[in-house]
Amino acid sequence: MKDVVDAINSRIKSPYFGYAVLAFFALNWRGIFLLAVSTGSPAERLQLFDTETSFWSLAILPLIIGALVAASTHWLRYLFLLVAKKPLGLIENSNLEAEHRKFIRQAELEQVRADLAAQRESELIDRAKRDESIAEISDESKKKELEEEIKKIRNERDVKLSEKARELLLSAASEDKGVIMTPKTLGEQSIQAGKKSFGKNSKRDYAEYQSALNELVTSRYVQPVGHKGEIYELTHEGWQLADAL
Repeated sequence: MKDVVDAINSRIKSPYFGYAVLAFFALNWRGIFLLAVSTGSPAERLQLFDTETSFWSLAILPLIIGALVAASTHWLRYLFLLVAKKPLGLIENSNLEAEHRKFIRQAELEQVRADLAAQRESELIDRAKRDESIAEISDESKKKELEEEIKKIRNERDVKLSEKARELLLSAASEDKGVIMTPKTLGEQSIQAGKKSFGKNSKRDYAEYQSALNELVTSRYVQPVGHKGEIYELTHEGWQLADAL
């Protein structure tokens, strides 16, 4: 008995049986509806059902439609794959190209880092060689003077400024006057350096460039002019640093 039940369940779950059931309801829905909602006697309800159905719609056509749909399912799936093959291939190629460009970019960045590291190592070696050359100078006064000059140049070379401080310094140095202004107009705040305006996008942006200006003042690369605190000029050290950058 269990084998019979399992066989019936297997048949019911098959795609063919499901398509046949769907076809049965699609062909006979009017008769089923009238049979369910009509209020007459059972004989009258069955008569209404018979008027809307037939042997073909109840048995033959559902089986035929179920067989046709079940047989054509794999062909429809194959046709869909043929239609989707081209766009799927293009999408895959696009993803591969994007991944390829990503790997190339990563390789370029790694090469830049390696070049910078090599440049830094070479600079350290050159400094060590120059220090050895200075040590060979017999004149102590010239030796000390040369050491001070080299120390000053190295300090300027190794100075660490924020990106925004560099922007202000280089923009101010692009003009002969070397001026940075912080005009305070009603409803608008900005920092003028050279021909450019900084910090006008938002209050946060302005605060970042104001901090960069304070950084330049603290490092003595710019100095305030006048009593209002709205005009700053590049110092000699500021001009030298701008030339080095």
